[in-house]
Amino acid sequence: MKKIISLLILIIVLQSCQNSNPVKAKNNRKELKNKVFTLTDPNVNSEAPYIFNSGQKIIVNWTQRDEHDKKQNLLKFAFYNPETLQCDSIISVPASKGLQVHPESMAKVGIKKDGTIFAIYRKKSPTDRSRFGGLLYYVTSKDNGKTWSAEHRLVQDTTSTSQSFYDIGLLPNGNMGLTWLDSRSKRRGKTLYLAQTDTQNIFSIQKPVAFSTCECCRTDLYTDPLGQIHIAYRNLIEPDEPGFDGEGLTEIRDMYYLKSVDTAKTFTQPIPISRDNWHIYGCPHTGPSLAYDGKQLGAIWFTGAHQQPGLYFTTQDDNQKFAPRKEISKEGRHPQMIGINGKYYAVYESYYETNGKGYYKIILDVINPNGQHQTHEISKPLTLNDHAVLTQISKNQILVAWVNTDTRHPKIVYKTISVNNLPNNKKIK
Repeated sequence: MKKIISLLILIIVLQSCQNSNPVKAKNNRKELKNKVFTLTDPNVNSEAPYIFNSGQKIIVNWTQRDEHDKKQNLLKFAFYNPETLQCDSIISVPASKGLQVHPESMAKVGIKKDGTIFAIYRKKSPTDRSRFGGLLYYVTSKDNGKTWSAEHRLVQDTTSTSQSFYDIGLLPNGNMGLTWLDSRSKRRGKTLYLAQTDTQNIFSIQKPVAFSTCECCRTDLYTDPLGQIHIAYRNLIEPDEPGFDGEGLTEIRDMYYLKSVDTAKTFTQPIPISRDNWHIYGCPHTGPSLAYDGKQLGAIWFTGAHQQPGLYFTTQDDNQKFAPRKEISKEGRHPQMIGINGKYYAVYESYYETNGKGYYKIILDVINPNGQHQTHEISKPLTLNDHAVLTQISKNQILVAWVNTDTRHPKIVYKTISVNNLPNNKKIK
C-alpha cells in the first residue's frame, strides 16, 4: 500500500513538473500566437468587429444576430486577456437589440480608466427627409456589463434626423470622446460633430468641428501620447468651395484632418491629408485611419483618384504638413492602423484570384515612416475575409480581429501576432 501511495505521489510530482516546464509553456504560448480563434456563435451571422484599448483593458465587440430572435441584431463584446491570449466570456448589451449593422459604421464598446463601460449603437429611424436615417444611442455599465444604465439618445436636438459613421476614444482629460456625421448641415453632405462626457457620463458637451463632409465614410478620433486630439474624415468639396481643383462639375471627396491641443476647446482649420482630387458622385464607404509611431503622426486611406485606386500612406511633420502620399496597395480596402516603436502596422483586406476564383485575404503591412513596407498575409489562404481591426497588446504584440465569410454564417475571428517573429519579407518601395 505504501508503495502504491509513493508511486501516485511520484506521478503527480512528475506531471506537475511537466506542466510547469518553462520550455513547454513557452511553446504553448507560441502556438496560441499563431492560432486563429473563432469568437462568435457559428449558428448566427456576426459582423462589424471593433477593438477598444484603454491602455488598461482591451475590448473586442461586434454585432450579432440574436440567438433567440434571428430577425434582430444585438451588440456583444468580450474582454481580451493578454495572459491567455484569448477573449474571456461574451457579454451582451440588451438595450441594443434591433441596432443597425454596418461594417463602416459599426457599434462600439469602450471603457474609461475608472472602469465605466460605454456601448454606442445606431437604430434606424427613417423620415421623409432621410429614408436611411438613424439615431445614435448609448448605455453605460460600472460592473463589467452585468447591469446597464437607462438608454440615452445621443442628440436631443430634434432637427438632427440622422447620426452615423462614428468613432470613440479617450480624451486627455479622461472623458470619453465621440465623433459622428450629423444631418444638421446647411450644405450638401453632413456636419462632423464631437462630443465628450461630463461628470455624469453623459455626452452633454457637443460641438460641430467641420462642415460639408462625405456622408458615409467612417471618421477617426485619435488622441496621441502627447495629449493632442486628432480627427480625420472624408471631406466633400463642391465646385464653388475652396480646395476644388477646377476640373469638371463633380465634387471632390478627399481625406481631411484637424487637431486640438487644448482638449477639444478649439480646433485647427481642416486641411487636406492629401490632395488626391477624387471626383466621385457618391460615397465610397471607406474612411481614414491615424496612428502615432512615437515621433510623428501617420495616416492611411483609400482613394480612387486618377484611375489609381488603392491604399495610400503619409506622415505629418512638425509644421502640421503632410508629406506626398506613398502607395501601399492597389487591391487593399478598409485600412486600420496603429503605431509601435517607430513603425506603423496596418491591416486591410486585399482581393486576389487563383484558378479563376476570387478571394479576400487579410494583410498586415509593416510600414516605415518613409513609406517602405512589408506585407504579411495573416488569414488562411483561399478564404474570404474583410474589415480587419487591430490594437497593440504589448511592446511586441498586436491583436487583429476580422470577419471570415467562408462559412454559412459570417463569424468574427482573431489572432495574436508577435511583431518580432514576422517573416522578413522583401521590402516594397
